[in-house]
Amino acid sequence: VWFCKSHFAQALQPFTMAIDTADAPPSFDAKQFADDLRAARDASKPSEAEEQAHLSGLELFTTLLGALGLVFAMRGVVSPLAMLLIGYYKYGKFAILAHHSLHGGWGLSRRGTYAQGSYRRLIDWLDWIFPQAWIVEHNKCHHYRLNEDSDPDFVQNNLDFLRRQSWPMAGKYAFVAVNVATWKWFYYASNTLKLLHAEKKNAPKDLDGIMMTLTTALGGAATGDSWYRVLSADLILRVLGPPALVHMLALPMAAGALHWLLGSSVGTLGGMPFCWAALLNSLGAELVTNSHAFITIVTNHAGADLWGFEGNCATDSPEFYLRAVLGSAAYQAGTNAIDYFHGYLNYQGEHHAFPNLSPLHYQRLHPHFKSVCAKHGVPYVQEPVWTRTKKTIDIMTGAKSQPLIKGQACEQPALWMKAPRS
Repeated sequence: VWFCKSHFAQALQPFTMAIDTADAPPSFDAKQFADDLRAARDASKPSEAEEQAHLSGLELFTTLLGALGLVFAMRGVVSPLAMLLIGYYKYGKFAILAHHSLHGGWGLSRRGTYAQGSYRRLIDWLDWIFPQAWIVEHNKCHHYRLNEDSDPDFVQNNLDFLRRQSWPMAGKYAFVAVNVATWKWFYYASNTLKLLHAEKKNAPKDLDGIMMTLTTALGGAATGDSWYRVLSADLILRVLGPPALVHMLALPMAAGALHWLLGSSVGTLGGMPFCWAALLNSLGAELVTNSHAFITIVTNHAGADLWGFEGNCATDSPEFYLRAVLGSAAYQAGTNAIDYFHGYLNYQGEHHAFPNLSPLHYQRLHPHFKSVCAKHGVPYVQEPVWTRTKKTIDIMTGAKSQPLIKGQACEQPALWMKAPRS
């Protein structure tokens, strides 16, 4: 009898251990997680010479895209190649050079001068987004309030009006498609600018909750509201006006003048030589750069597999690092060609944990960062950009929703933890 009982107990032991383990709450060493990430960051830092060489290569390649695009755009014919070249030139200027420069990825000196003032804006980054407004909206409000209600880039909140509509899904998809093609000048220009005007007299009290589109700004101005009038004037004259004049007027006029000097047939605008094909090429480039920026930027923090957060957290804390990973998605990564295509935005967990690193540093940090996450059971989401686009559209249309963590994520590992790697 004793022999049977002993062997029966031994046979049951693995099952009782499994039950005990399953019932035990997972543990998460937040301090060690943060220490390991910082160590990975420091160990993967490139030399200054490597940083400068990589930056020079990025600038040269982006400039070549723009120069070749201009050559094809000004030939007097509608050119899809010109649209692609100029579109990706604008994308490289925005997503790579402006984004990482204004974060301080290549040093404080460059951050303090890049696109600052009218001349530097013209030379460095003449886009629909006003650089000073973007610094406030993106660098400060978005990065330090990631996926919180006060995050100005939280897709689920910003598209709440569409999510609540009872439209057929085809109608919602059509709305998203228009947004993909126009979002930088129709929405992002004004939604970033509103934060520069937030402290001005008569500013709306619920400004954080207002998705400030172009029509919202102009509609408010039409009612006679003084704050909206000032905002709209600034939006038209200082933000949207310069890129519109350069890209949609000066470029076609320059192309028209060139063809007129060469004796070629050319159209006119107001009696002046004007190349309408160049205008169409410029408009096509806008479609390219808006669409590509949408799928690689708007999709960074949206999807039913990413978390939203209720309540804030301290900067550079374990909670800050954890939220950077839980609220972000990465794309395919690892080579300069793949990374340029994604704007070096395919390292979102790394970028939100350490916002002021260079693209080269993110590239080298990436495998170590993922390894630390796996070691501590933190889910690092990495999928092709097309998959992330579909998941973002599901959030925008209300087909799916992002889960919410109330309070500190570090204290609730059972909600999000994966089994740690042995």
